[in-house]
Amino acid sequence: MSRVRADRFTNRAGTGAPEFPYGLTGTATTATNAEGLTGTPDITVNNVIGAAATFSGNVSIAGTLTYEDVTNIDSVGLITARSGVRIDAGGLVVTAGVSTLTTLIPDQTRFVTVAEKLTRIDGNTINLVYTSSGSNIGLATNPSGNITLNVTDIPETSDFDNHVVTFSVFVTNTGTARTVTAVNLNGVSKTINWAGGSLSAALVGVTTSNGIDIYSFTGINTVGSASTTANYRVLGVVNGGFF
Repeated sequence: MSRVRADRFTNRAGTGAPEFPYGLTGTATTATNAEGLTGTPDITVNNVIGAAATFSGNVSIAGTLTYEDVTNIDSVGLITARSGVRIDAGGLVVTAGVSTLTTLIPDQTRFVTVAEKLTRIDGNTINLVYTSSGSNIGLATNPSGNITLNVTDIPETSDFDNHVVTFSVFVTNTGTARTVTAVNLNGVSKTINWAGGSLSAALVGVTTSNGIDIYSFTGINTVGSASTTANYRVLGVVNGGFF
């Protein structure tokens, strides 16, 4: 077999790339060019752009995977090395950032380790924007009176029917015990159904003039429809005496 060695190929006019109408065959052992293509025999390239790609083996991605217009993921063994996320036949597996390997399959949600973010307020009004993933926590650092909790953006669409919403308020007492006396959900004033039957019963033995008290609220959608937050019944519990 004859060999042709050259540093550069052009068309006959010397104005562009040559054409190979019948294809090009051969075995490459090393290759380099200005686009960062190398190989011995593996091929490494800085950027690859194409309409489609098929892989018969595993694919490892050390950087960030970005995708658009994906309707179905039907691959096995897709691994991102940095994030520790794998999509396989069993669903979505996350290994980084959590203490235990977790698999999410259709119609199932699990949180193994969650870091909650709170809203810090220096005053008597806690304004929370509801999120379904958590973080519905307020901290009153220096209340001068009783506290009002306002929660907005609770979904009012049919896909939120038969849901339960939870909120908490941490109260830092500074010489006088302060309590959460009002809860508004999407602007609707709610009656608080306290543990023990009343606020005074819920406060017995748990509130102090100093330290931190925790007010926990659960909104139960009693009629199923999420079309209005008037359909929620709010239950309240107090834990206190934390120094």
